[in-house]
Amino acid sequence: MAKLIEKYALVGLCILGSLVRLIYGVVYEPWNQAPDHLAWELILEQGSFRYDHLIHYPHEGGTILVSLVSHFFELFTHFSSLVISAFLLDFLVRFIQLKIVKTIFGQKAFLWFGVWTIFAAPAIIPWATVNFGLHSIASIFPFLLIYLLSLNHTSRKHHLICGLFLGLAFWFSYINIVLIPIYFSYNIVRREKSINIFYSIISLVGIVAIHFCIRHFLDAGFHLNEQTLNSIRGEGFIQNDLQLWDQLTDIPRVLVNSALSIPRSNTLMMLFRPIYYCLIVLSIIGFIRAYRNSELNKIALIILPLIVLFMSLYVIGPFFFSKDMGTHVLFRHLTYILPLFALFAILGLRSIPKIKSLLIVLFLGIGAFRTMQLFTLEKAQYNEMIVKASGWTIGTKFGHDPKAIVEIIEKNQAQKKLLIEGVGWGISTALFERLEAHQDSLEINQRIQTLSEIMEQLPNYQPTLEEGIRFSFSDQVSPRLDTLIFARFADKAANQAKKQ
Repeated sequence: MAKLIEKYALVGLCILGSLVRLIYGVVYEPWNQAPDHLAWELILEQGSFRYDHLIHYPHEGGTILVSLVSHFFELFTHFSSLVISAFLLDFLVRFIQLKIVKTIFGQKAFLWFGVWTIFAAPAIIPWATVNFGLHSIASIFPFLLIYLLSLNHTSRKHHLICGLFLGLAFWFSYINIVLIPIYFSYNIVRREKSINIFYSIISLVGIVAIHFCIRHFLDAGFHLNEQTLNSIRGEGFIQNDLQLWDQLTDIPRVLVNSALSIPRSNTLMMLFRPIYYCLIVLSIIGFIRAYRNSELNKIALIILPLIVLFMSLYVIGPFFFSKDMGTHVLFRHLTYILPLFALFAILGLRSIPKIKSLLIVLFLGIGAFRTMQLFTLEKAQYNEMIVKASGWTIGTKFGHDPKAIVEIIEKNQAQKKLLIEGVGWGISTALFERLEAHQDSLEINQRIQTLSEIMEQLPNYQPTLEEGIRFSFSDQVSPRLDTLIFARFADKAANQAKKQ
């Protein structure tokens, strides 16, 4: 019986985890509250294999793969193909993570970690049925890096493969940039031959060069607000030193919040947070103890630096979020590192003498309780703003291509008006978000002219587009655009109407 359980434990744990996620998806339908998901689905429904239809954002090359998988499912069902692909990719990611943990860290660590993946953190559960951002899916890459380094191969072929892996991981999502310094630091510490490290660099640079060539020469959309290489979704990294210091001191709090927070409920969080802090401290102590006593595979050495490096980059990033409560969307970036953090905690806590089982059960129990609370929340009701926001995404991506917008809108007659309003809102935001009326009048006039030309190419949509443009300057949106710019646009439109 024990051998039978051991044989099928991997698949069983993955199935149980998928069952929890499936129930959540069926009950709450989180994809209907995700404008990015809905916009991406609308784009995929066009059935086009154009580059700008396959890739969602320029820095997320992995969305090409997700789009192709979703296109496959579009052949068999009218249900959201992005939901299906998210569900299957989530299963695959957890399967590979568990397989690697079992191979490298042994059966006991595998079982404890497997139980964690069933309930996981509340912020992770919805991502099995919501698809955008890639953060949860990309959590597989730190585990793959651990596996590659654990092989301890010294051949040039192996290092070429490692470089290819790092390049493809970066191409999949820029979040994987944290893997690169960890990989090379590890090889330097273990005194790997310089020539072998050089081979890794060559293959890495080659893949990254190909990626940037494709990004430069192929059209991913977003012409109205060109996505620069040093930004994420058009957002830059923080420069304010005081803000940076405040956020650095918030790292422990943010990590705990991402692991335990759920929307619209703060029940027992004041109790759970100090307990979680203590568990983290104990896990660090236990981890160090286990490593010194040679109870851990040496590759475990990279886990803590990887977590620290990721959190450091997250702190200076544009999407830092530190509140006690929040949706899975607000904590989506942390889903990349939470599985590795859980593995670190389990490896550390199981090295604490006498009470290790109690500590791990406490660690898993708190997470499971918070996930159970997630299932007690009321289902969000239909919200017109969500549909309008999905139109915003389409407008910012395809505002330069009115033909593409028409194709998407006309296939969705039931939501046509809201989508058009959202498109107007998105186009306006893309053109004027970083401008103020007192700035260069020439640039503002040029952008107003661009907006007028786009509207002329969408004559049947003009009144509704104007509603969306007006909405983009209202106090209902963030960031709010400079209303003086709208006044200038309105004057230009009125003058053109008089001439006609």
